[in-house]
Amino acid sequence: MPLPGKTCLWQPTSRKATLVQRLLLSLLLISSLWPGYFKSPSASASGRSSGVASFPTVDGNYIYQQLFYMATHFLRREAGYDRNLPPTVNGHDEFAAYWSAEMLRNLSGFDPQVQRDPFAIRGWLNRPALVPAFNVEVSVPGIKQPEQIIIIGCHYDGMAFSTQSAYDDASGCAIELGIARGLASYWRAHQLYPARTLRFVLFDAEEQGLYGSFHAVNETMNADLGNIVAMFNEEQSGIAYPVRYLGQAANPVFPLYVDLSPLTSTKLYPQQNALSAEQRQRISQLRNLMDQAVPAVFAELYEEGFQMLSYHGKQQQDIFEPIFTPDQQQDVIREDDRLGSSDQVPFTLAGIACATLVGNSSYYSTAATPGYPFDQPEDTIQLMNTFADGSSQQSQALTLALTLPAMLTTWLLNQPAIVGAAPADGRPVTAINDLGRARPGLPLTVEAQAAFLPGSSLPVGRFSYRWDFGDGESAHGQRVSHVYHRAGEYQLRLTVTAANGSQRLISQTLVVRQQSPSYPNPYVRFLNNGMPPGNPGITLPTPNNRLSDRVTTVAQATAITTVPSAGTAHPLALALGVAIGLALLFVILIGVLLFISRSQRNDRQNASAHVRREHGPGGSS
Repeated sequence: MPLPGKTCLWQPTSRKATLVQRLLLSLLLISSLWPGYFKSPSASASGRSSGVASFPTVDGNYIYQQLFYMATHFLRREAGYDRNLPPTVNGHDEFAAYWSAEMLRNLSGFDPQVQRDPFAIRGWLNRPALVPAFNVEVSVPGIKQPEQIIIIGCHYDGMAFSTQSAYDDASGCAIELGIARGLASYWRAHQLYPARTLRFVLFDAEEQGLYGSFHAVNETMNADLGNIVAMFNEEQSGIAYPVRYLGQAANPVFPLYVDLSPLTSTKLYPQQNALSAEQRQRISQLRNLMDQAVPAVFAELYEEGFQMLSYHGKQQQDIFEPIFTPDQQQDVIREDDRLGSSDQVPFTLAGIACATLVGNSSYYSTAATPGYPFDQPEDTIQLMNTFADGSSQQSQALTLALTLPAMLTTWLLNQPAIVGAAPADGRPVTAINDLGRARPGLPLTVEAQAAFLPGSSLPVGRFSYRWDFGDGESAHGQRVSHVYHRAGEYQLRLTVTAANGSQRLISQTLVVRQQSPSYPNPYVRFLNNGMPPGNPGITLPTPNNRLSDRVTTVAQATAITTVPSAGTAHPLALALGVAIGLALLFVILIGVLLFISRSQRNDRQNASAHVRREHGPGGSS
């Protein structure tokens, strides 16, 4: 140990620190001599641009994870048969509860409120329904024009013999969650609120004949139809751009279809020629904005680093292809809605501007590329991955195919003509809930969404609500009932007042009719057993879990392809390269160890010389 009052000239602890430093320097030297030794070429593939997007973006991994969770945990979601059954037997009700709770978490801070809307259904052929079906609605009030409404819908029920119903349509339900999360994150970051009212809807009993959406149009939202600016239907998604069947580079890309309300009459929509000028303007506006959304979203995704996607060659080697380039925008096919058969139909029949985003639906056709079995029991998240990449594990192509329709929707919702956004103005925020049929002589229930004051912690009970029905009558309360005695057009006004005296007035036109508008459901006549036969011409693929795909930037893909991979290099050349590399590494390590050993020996000799000088003849004691 050091003598008292003396300074130790050789400290072992300091030497140990020096050895560590030298070892670290040696490792750095090795890593510089062997690029990529400590880091796989794809390690930074997830790096994205740090720039702030000009519109709400979505997290594709979040959407995929929600799809995987909901599809694998809430099975066989038959509408009308879930009498408190376990979610592995019938997960219909549990799916709705989970989705609602996740929506509330995603939209926290923007006063989201959930409503369930039950209605009777027949059930399948020879199997009467046991309980009512129900739609689920999560509403977020607008801050500037809360009387104007945008619907974002999907359906959550499955066929009679369904298992996961992952593609059709848990995918759309997961996309809605991703949209809500992306919007709320953008609003929080920019201190904004939605300008118009948003309603996220789970439609029920779609597979049995669009019962849920026709119930919404003909009953729940009947007096509100003129206030609906647009309706977005997130149908089966994921088997679409940039997916190629089995991830094989030789196969064509599955397009993403955007089916839009037509401006002229068709067999499916025979009333389009009789639309009002306002209805035609809204449809034209949505179609024009969709044409702008595609290049804007492609550019944003490319800027975020989604530039190259690996597909498989004939020997299953990686082949990187560019994605989200301008020439590939043609793979998002915008067209008149001729497909029908989903929840946009009653809204389009009502003259509302609709956009349905949907992937592959060619299973029952004779297309050269096998179509995905969207309404068969084989519809699982594992099969979706297999279609997209050949493996049942998470596919990056599938993840991007879920991201694209969500991003197109958020871009559109962010436009001032659709939802838009605005800062808080110091006044309470609320909206009028769904207005059902309005007929003279019959009671009409009107209800305000529970108000909130942005930036304040005022409890819900500290707001007052006053209604003016436009016929000389008024009432107080959050939920009231009123009878109009004559048909006509009335101005319904709601004044909400906060405890601090700030007020907001909401005014909307209410048309009371002897006969409320009603739109016949053309699909009710197709009563079936819910078990459509499969296509015998299609053999579904078996997954190969040794395959995978990845997404990178152009620079990263170039760096990856300049180094032969195990799948592309000649085996002899690969073995020789590995042997040479290991030999080089061994030589470097021996040199490093010799260098360290010699340094230690020199240090010990120097230390001994210092000690001899200190304690030798003439030295101090």
